[in-house]
Amino acid sequence: MAGKRSNGEGCIRKTKSGSWRGEIMDGYTPEGKRHIVRFTAKTRAGVLDKLRAYRAEMESGARIDKKMCFSDWADTWYGDYKSEVQPSTYSGYQYTLKALKKGFGEQPLAEILPIHINRFLDKLSADGYSLSMIRKCRAMLIQIFDAADSNGLVLRNPARKTKTVRSKQNGFRGEHKEKDAFTEREVTRLIGALPDDLLGNSIRTLLCSGMRVQELLALRPEDISEDGSVIHVEYAVKMVNGVPQLGPPKSARSRRVIPIPEQFRPYVRYLREHSGAPYVWTCPGEAPLYGIGSFRRRFCTALKNVGQVRPLSPHCCRHTYVTMLQAAFPWRPLRRSRDTQTLKRPRAICISLRLRSPKRSRRSTPRRIPEPPERKPYG
Repeated sequence: MAGKRSNGEGCIRKTKSGSWRGEIMDGYTPEGKRHIVRFTAKTRAGVLDKLRAYRAEMESGARIDKKMCFSDWADTWYGDYKSEVQPSTYSGYQYTLKALKKGFGEQPLAEILPIHINRFLDKLSADGYSLSMIRKCRAMLIQIFDAADSNGLVLRNPARKTKTVRSKQNGFRGEHKEKDAFTEREVTRLIGALPDDLLGNSIRTLLCSGMRVQELLALRPEDISEDGSVIHVEYAVKMVNGVPQLGPPKSARSRRVIPIPEQFRPYVRYLREHSGAPYVWTCPGEAPLYGIGSFRRRFCTALKNVGQVRPLSPHCCRHTYVTMLQAAFPWRPLRRSRDTQTLKRPRAICISLRLRSPKRSRRSTPRRIPEPPERKPYG
């Protein structure tokens, strides 16, 4: 029985003519096929010497394909990336990929250094791109060069050697944008002045539940309990090339059951009783799903009609919900994971909205952890 081949031998076999042939894989072609290099010699030892010499050149960088440009490899990577993410994520990355191809274009992939990437990120910041966009560009560059490294197109990933993108408050590039939330006065104004219709009660539901707009637009009447006390989040609307499509929520934890405070339940029941079919927000036509952009425009118009409220985005309702929870539960270091569960319970939501909270059983109350004894100074 033949022994195991040593590292660097590749595949060696004897041909019908009596000569020896060796094969070794050297990465992949731009089409995604394996690139096989073949050698022939009169003896097995001769083929083995050629294979080991080629392997040494590959490891030293002498055999790196310097003709492969960044744009070609980025397109190849982007095509394979489609099967790994949701369609909305794949479609949204087109804008980031366009910026990368504009910055590097036909530059050879193997000649791109960390200093080139740092200069590219600095230029994005100087051109006024947001901190989020700059971070997306760096993250995509890391993925592109990781794939190139795995396929033998580069010796190492230059994007991993670049500086971490931070906000200007931390002394680096990019613009830090704080998350806006409605004030207590604005929340009171919205709840009292919004009309009693589908849009007005939807905004009230966003404020009292912390739902994402994508989750609200994918809500079905049967996802709401008959008394309006509970909302089941199962789906979310995803925009793929400008067309709304039904998909899973943002993460596995986003599939959840949201308890609704008692005073807000009439607004939630309205969504169940006065909604269309098959969704609460139904668009007339062949595609029943309502677009995120269309809802955002109606949201801004509703805020303008109410008055005395800042023109924030619908997602700020989610920020407002979290802000109210933080106001009810001031931050403190959590020592056990059980403490974090209190922020997800109906009592936390009711207290944050200054409503009557349901009784909490003795078993559900987290155990109080005693503070460590104070240490006496030495000496």
